[in-house]
Amino acid sequence: MDYLRVLGSSKESAKELRVFGLGRHLKNRFDQLTGQVIDKNKKLARRRLVACFALGIIGSLGYYLAYAMLVFRALRGEMTVGELTFMAGALAGCTTQIQSLFSTFSSIADQTMFLSDLLDFFAVRPKIESRPYALPAPRPIQQGFEFKNVSFSYPGSSRLILNNLNFKIAAGERIALVGQNGQGKTTLVKLLSRLYDPTAGAIFLDGVDLRDYQVEDLHREIGVIFQDFMRYDFPVRENIAVGRIEELHNDGLLRQAARQSRADEVIAKLPGDLDQMLGRRFEGGVDLSGGEWQKFAIARAYLREAQVLILDEPTAALDAAAELEVFERFADLSAERTVLLISHRFSTVRFADRIVVIENGRVGEQGTHRQLLDRGGRYAHLFEMQAANYR
Repeated sequence: MDYLRVLGSSKESAKELRVFGLGRHLKNRFDQLTGQVIDKNKKLARRRLVACFALGIIGSLGYYLAYAMLVFRALRGEMTVGELTFMAGALAGCTTQIQSLFSTFSSIADQTMFLSDLLDFFAVRPKIESRPYALPAPRPIQQGFEFKNVSFSYPGSSRLILNNLNFKIAAGERIALVGQNGQGKTTLVKLLSRLYDPTAGAIFLDGVDLRDYQVEDLHREIGVIFQDFMRYDFPVRENIAVGRIEELHNDGLLRQAARQSRADEVIAKLPGDLDQMLGRRFEGGVDLSGGEWQKFAIARAYLREAQVLILDEPTAALDAAAELEVFERFADLSAERTVLLISHRFSTVRFADRIVVIENGRVGEQGTHRQLLDRGGRYAHLFEMQAANYR
């Protein structure tokens, strides 16, 4: 019900809901679920009514029988009027206290259901954390990364996304990963940035297993722009500064990163400049196009002084002219850094020192653009398919 409520009121889903006419369908599903909840509550209320009524009668019978016994003993002269008054008051007080005690137990039982969820939540521990005596990340990186017999399947699934993968990324090398969807390119990136650990095999950085480095320190040396990058409903400066949040108030660095990613052109149109709120969640916020949002995501990468840059389709939402300009400036971003680029546009991977084709979770082939074309393999086939659309 909560998901349907969000789906029916968010701006992200508004266009499709209107175009596809899904409003009535979602309303009917919500009504159906609401009816199920109401029916369950009715059944529970009936059971509660029957149980409370039965227990109430038993409690009342017990109370009045005890009271009648006291009166009977007083009439027989076994106790005085004062003793009767005292015992009747004690009986009434005792009854009230017992009712309060059972009410407290009932409340505790209700809260225990929520408390068990809270305790289960507190019991959750991160699966990716630093080992005792973990090493700091190397500065600078000397040798680079090496994947040795790396296999990986996501939790809850037995399907291997990566299957016995082996290849190296030298320090300062610019690698482009290409291949069809679902071949494991983004998964490889997640393993390299240690968002997950391999199911089998190991990844080494300068000859040391990634799992032996401090997680937080390793993350500081890696800058990532994911394909599904975040669109923060924050001011402009904060949208850029999330790449290096300690520079939040360093306007010079923020503007420099914006110029390099061409986000400065967007900022120039905003009335609030760096302090303009983005997104529609808050009053005064300005929404942007997909390409404009992506320019801010790229600006974060420029701002971040990381030794390793991972770019997952960084220009997917940009037009051809904007994409060309971004990659012309990309040499500055990738200078003296190790760069891993994932792209489906073969026009953007030529700058790479080496192109690696991922197939079925393994390295299918690798080499420069010209070498792979001359080889006539999978890369050449995909390149020709894409080039044919422009002829």
